[in-house]
Formats: sequence, structure tokens, C-alpha cells
Amino acid sequence: MFRRHWSGLPKDASFPSDLAGLGYFLNGDDEIRSIENPNCYYKFFHNRNARVNERQRFAFNGAMEDIIHERLEKQGLVKMTLPLGASPTQNHTPIFATADLALCSRVVVIFGEPTHDLGVLAGRVANGPGGLVKGSMNSIVPVLRQQVASPVDASPPGIVLANMGQRYWWPEGKRALTIEGSGDTPLPSLVHSGTRHVSPLNDIPGSESALRHVETIFRDILASVTASTTKIDIVAIGQSCEVVENFFDDQKNWDSWCGRLSSMILLGTVFDTVGLTNEGFKKFLAQRTRAYLISEEPLDTPLAPPQGNPSLMIDPLGCPCYSSSEPHYTELIAIRALRPALGYLQEVAMTTGFTNPPIEVIERPQIEFTDQDWQDLPDDNRPSITRIDPEEMKKQRAEARRWKRFEETGEAPDSDYEDDEDDDECDQAQRDNKSGGGADNTWKEDYEHR
Repeated sequence: MFRRHWSGLPKDASFPSDLAGLGYFLNGDDEIRSIENPNCYYKFFHNRNARVNERQRFAFNGAMEDIIHERLEKQGLVKMTLPLGASPTQNHTPIFATADLALCSRVVVIFGEPTHDLGVLAGRVANGPGGLVKGSMNSIVPVLRQQVASPVDASPPGIVLANMGQRYWWPEGKRALTIEGSGDTPLPSLVHSGTRHVSPLNDIPGSESALRHVETIFRDILASVTASTTKIDIVAIGQSCEVVENFFDDQKNWDSWCGRLSSMILLGTVFDTVGLTNEGFKKFLAQRTRAYLISEEPLDTPLAPPQGNPSLMIDPLGCPCYSSSEPHYTELIAIRALRPALGYLQEVAMTTGFTNPPIEVIERPQIEFTDQDWQDLPDDNRPSITRIDPEEMKKQRAEARRWKRFEETGEAPDSDYEDDEDDDECDQAQRDNKSGGGADNTWKEDYEHR
């Protein structure tokens, strides 16, 4: 008889916490490259074991995040904790804000994607072609620093970087993680499946959800730190667009902040605003909000008015929509449309009584698809057509009918039905019996008549 000890299990994978220890370096173009092969970028598939790859990515993301945060601090941003005043060992999530936030007459609040670490715009750019600056909030801060707060205030606007993603507290590491990152923390062994979420241990007060984090930003930062006359611009990316819109659709929140909202940018929104009930907020969307969408059209091409554009299959998003020139990935919209998007915030801030001008959208003509077009279509682009044996189809239909009868009556069929016709006859017989009709009833009525 064998006795197995926990110590006999394979140890969980462990990696250094810095780029050099992981085998990477920053080249002259600010791109992360492999030390072993400088022509290669970050490589996720480090091992055949998926857990080893995830642990390496966890360490790599942490090293990359440290560099991004260090650069943000060099640009004058200060790291703050939510809840305010939380100690390093208490459950908290970090955010970044301008040091002189209380003195700013205009503040730009950026709500990144709920799946990203604080300061990251696009991981595929930060750890690949483009580099750390281009793929992080470090590319946004300098552009905002070049703007002026208002016609009467030449100082740059304040900046708040919310942390929509890191809402899970990791007690052992004493830091906040994304939900995805929480599954890559160290485990007792390589074969353990994960850890259980314990709300008092892992939840962060005020950031239990993305919506709660937005509420905390407005309540604890914008309401407490900034002046009551400070104007607020909103930049929401990806899924955060829906969260921010739901926040302002609440009448209580709208009444509290409508007088201070200056403008809003939605990057990659797909949230249909037909379900919104707050008419005041819907008017603000139409007049002082702009959206940039995934599109192959040139940058800043008008795509849809607030009512949508059926010819491009764009739902009513509530605000004028423009092309970002990014055809595939939402996280790249902020990079592609960075300057025109932030330029819109500046234009609204500098124009008294600004209202979105009407946009003219050229409807895409519906092209008739002919037989010749079908012949010219590559095989890979054609819809797949599957042929099913008729007998097999009968069996599947009969089985579906038997299950339907079982759901309706609670009784299993007496026998398998060979074909649909038998099934139809049985169904008709049951309906006749239930209604008092059928052949037996006809014979009975005829006998009594005689």
C-alpha cells in the first residue's frame, strides 16, 4: 500500500518579476524583445504545459506594469488608492491622478477596458510592434498635457486614470489583479485547479464591480477632491462605455453631475441606447458626445448619426459615430483615433454652447449578388452546406417528438416510432382521445343510434 504526500506533487511554475530575468529587454524603439533573439517579441507559448505559460504571462504582465506605472509617475501623475486612505496591506485598487487635481478647472477621466491592468491600452501593442508607450496610457497623457483647460484657463486639464480591470484583491501579493490575472496566481502545486473566491478576502470595497468602481470614482475623487465648478470630460473604452452609460442613465447620478459634464468620448461602443430612459442624458449623448467605432473606412469618416445607420448595420448608439480606421480590435481604437478623439474634447471645452454639428453619412449601396458573383467567390468564403441522410433525419425527428411527448405528458413512449407518419398518426390519435373524438367514438355513437 502506497502513501502519497502533498510534497510529492510537482511544484507550481515560478518566474522572475523583471524583464531581464524573464529573458527580455527594451530596444531603442521602446519595444520588448527577446534577449536570446532580438528579432522576436514576447512569446506566450513558452512550454507545452498551459499552466506554465500562464504563470510566465503573469510575471511578464507584472514586470510590464511596473515600467508603465514608473513612466506615468515621471509624467506627473500620482498613484492613489481606493478606498482613499487604505494602507498597503488593506484591500484596495490603485488609480492615477494629477497631483494638483483640486486646482484644475477641467478634468479628463479615462475609464479603460475592464479586462486590462491599470495603464494598459492594448497588450498586443505594449508587448509587440509599437512598444510600451504606444500601447499604454503613456501615449495619452502627453497629448492631454498639450491642451488648455478652457478659454480663460491656459493650464492643462487634470487627468484621472480609473482602474476598471483590477478589482480582485490578492492577499498574498498584497495587490489588486484583474479577474483573468487572479487565476494565474501561485498555487500549492502545478496540478491544483485554482482558488476559491472569498468575498471578504478578495473583494475591494467600492470596486466590487465595474459599475461600483465608476460610482466610487465620482463619489470619492471627483466630488471630494475637485472643486464644485470643475468641468469633467469622460473617455470610455470598450465595455466601459456601457458601464458609464448605465451610470448616467440613473436619474439620481445624472442630476448630480449633469451640470459639470462637458463632453464624452466613447471608443468602441456597441451599446444600443434604445433602452436608456433618461431623456436628459440621451440629449447629452446626441449633442456633446462622439463615438469612434471599428471600421475599415479612413479615420474620422462619418459612419452614423445618433439614430444609427442600417446600411452599415450600426444600431442607434445615441451619438454621432466616426471611423477609427481600426478594422478588428476594440483595444486599438484608442491608439488609432487618439488625436482626433482628444481633439474633440478640446474643441468642446473651447466652444461656448457647443453642440454636435449634423453629420452627413453616405449610405452604402446594396450590391446585387448574382450567380456569376457566387461562382467567383472563393470556396473558403462560401457558406458550408451539409447533406443529411433522409433516414437519419427521420430518426432525429422521431426522437425529438418522443422527447416533446415526454415533456408534455411525463410518460415515456411505449416504443420507438419508425417514421414520421406513424408519429403523426399517434399524435392525432392522442388528440382525438383527449377531445372525445376518433374512430371509437364514432362507432359508439352509431351503435347507440341503432
